Amino acid sequence: MSGPETNNTAGPHSFVGAQVGQMHDSNIYVVGPDDPPEHDYEVGVRYLDSGIPGKARDHLDNAYARGLDHPELHLNRALAILSKRSYRDLNKADRALLEELELRTESLSHATSGQALAVVFALLSCVDGSDGDSETAMVLLRDLPPEHRDPILRHLGLVLTGGMKQRLWNQIRNKAHREHTAGDRRDRVWSYFEPDPAEARAKHPAPKSYNGWSLFGGLLLAVATLSPIAFMMRTALAHGDFPALLSCLAMLVLGPAAAWALGEWYHEHRRRVALEHEYGYRRAPSSAPPKGGFTDQVESAFDHYFFKYAPEPENGEAWLKETAGVRRSLRDEVARTYRETEVEAGKVRWLIRFMARDVRRRWTGGMPLEPREVHNVTMVTRFRCVSLFLLLGAATVTALSAAFQQAPVTTVGCVLLAAVTARFTVPMWLNIQSERRRFREQAQEREEIVEARRAEHERWKAKLDELRPSEQEMEGWLDADKTLILDQVLRHHGLVWHEVVAHAFLPTPNQPCKSAHVPCGPWRYSRYEIRIFLVTEEGVREATADLDFERGTWEVKERYNYRFDAISSVQVEIKGMRRYTLKITLTNGPAKGIPVSEIPTRDTVDEAPPSESSEINLDAAGFSHTLRILEGIAAEGKPWFDREAEPSTRNVPPQPEADPPSDSHEPTPKGGAVAVPQRQSQPIPG
Repeated sequence: MSGPETNNTAGPHSFVGAQVGQMHDSNIYVVGPDDPPEHDYEVGVRYLDSGIPGKARDHLDNAYARGLDHPELHLNRALAILSKRSYRDLNKADRALLEELELRTESLSHATSGQALAVVFALLSCVDGSDGDSETAMVLLRDLPPEHRDPILRHLGLVLTGGMKQRLWNQIRNKAHREHTAGDRRDRVWSYFEPDPAEARAKHPAPKSYNGWSLFGGLLLAVATLSPIAFMMRTALAHGDFPALLSCLAMLVLGPAAAWALGEWYHEHRRRVALEHEYGYRRAPSSAPPKGGFTDQVESAFDHYFFKYAPEPENGEAWLKETAGVRRSLRDEVARTYRETEVEAGKVRWLIRFMARDVRRRWTGGMPLEPREVHNVTMVTRFRCVSLFLLLGAATVTALSAAFQQAPVTTVGCVLLAAVTARFTVPMWLNIQSERRRFREQAQEREEIVEARRAEHERWKAKLDELRPSEQEMEGWLDADKTLILDQVLRHHGLVWHEVVAHAFLPTPNQPCKSAHVPCGPWRYSRYEIRIFLVTEEGVREATADLDFERGTWEVKERYNYRFDAISSVQVEIKGMRRYTLKITLTNGPAKGIPVSEIPTRDTVDEAPPSESSEINLDAAGFSHTLRILEGIAAEGKPWFDREAEPSTRNVPPQPEADPPSDSHEPTPKGGAVAVPQRQSQPIPG
């Protein structure tokens, strides 16, 4: 991601991956108005597996409302209600829906999904005051097949607490160890943050510098030049001797041959000069492009990849110096070809890598790179041209001598006229012929270049499609990382689960970092800050870990311990529906700002509305549960956790009552701040 606070401290030959947001083309979360309810259900399951239970619940409920009714649907509906929430977080509507689902368990007991749903309610009965049998619930959970047991363990992670979680902790921890690096994670995660490559392009040849009027004028000049020469040759032939005849025949043969040789020499020289200008050898160095702009990012990428792909890594600096011209030419081509199409620099990195490897291949293969080598005028060409003009000069002198003897005045006049017109005719036709040849050569070169780049584009795109992890894999790896970090924090503090009253995770981006997402999906980051809040009888334990998500490594860098009365207030600041910041103020210190959700503003592709994207990101981060715990501490302190959960109303007809107040921790839709002062007089709704 990129923003006003992003700092890039990379060295001169290092390259930081895309700091702006990338969105991959995908429709895994998209439901059309004419799609059947089965597709709504599939999208809901994908949302649930991707760690976005709120959106999952919307789609699953919609599928049920449209007539879909089977055990797997109701199991996923229950998991969507409970995922990333504790039992305290459930409002009366949630609990009423769970009661409705529980009534279906008997009729669904014939299916494995129905049995899994029954296990969910057996576990809930142990935490909601219904005096459930935890031993029986544990046995039923262990007897489930892994495809149903693992989702229950994952989505009920905040519901199960105390002794129940202690019994399952070894199983949860071992599962996290298995999934932590499963699926070749370290060799694949990078591809998720790699932007979709821009289409292969190459610069078009410059238009020909002449038009029809230029050809017409050149034709008139050619007639004006050749006519006196022809008249002079006719006068020489009138002399009638053999030398005059031989010289005229030599002029007819040697003239076109010498003109062709001169044209070849001139064309190669002209193209060499043009390439030297393109390489920057014949023009003043241009000013540096604006920092952070497209051209600046392209230039940094060229420096990085040319240094990386140097034939001899230890001589990288010398290689960069020797290839400065060709690198400048290729950089200008990429910048001019893609700059006006709103393509981000990250989308052309594949092309820059390909160019760097191609230059190295030509270098090691002895192929020319410098202008004098690419458009070299060989000694054979030079010798042939000079020889032809010497012979043509000798033949012309002989013919002039014969013509002068017949008509001296006319011959002198013809020579003067031919010399004057040739001063303009020869350069014009040399340019015309060189332009024709140049355009033809560059058009052929472009076809070959585009064909090679398209092949590389398809290869790179196929590699990304093969390696890029799914949303479910990304969420599974992040969940495993959080579990293992939690295990490390528990061991550091010497805590066991029955000592933990409540806990919460708060994963946030650790900038600078790479970011990417799919349409309507959560933003995922290459680096996270994972905050863990553990509430015990004595107070709150907070730990922060820096997670390198691409490598799957982390370091716990900060640990705080404070009493319940140490939290003065909790505040959520909203800026433009794109940036949510949680501010925690302690009684003995300043407010601590934690950026919870930030949508990249330089995402140039079509995006969901900021409000919807923020809702998805907050849902994926489990922000609601974390904020509820912190609000409870700020509002009431330890008594908030000492209160028993609201008595169960399952299997009891609902009583009419007034509409419940809205949850105080939900952000206001118009931005601003939501603050919870210390020791509020009104308790947070349970």
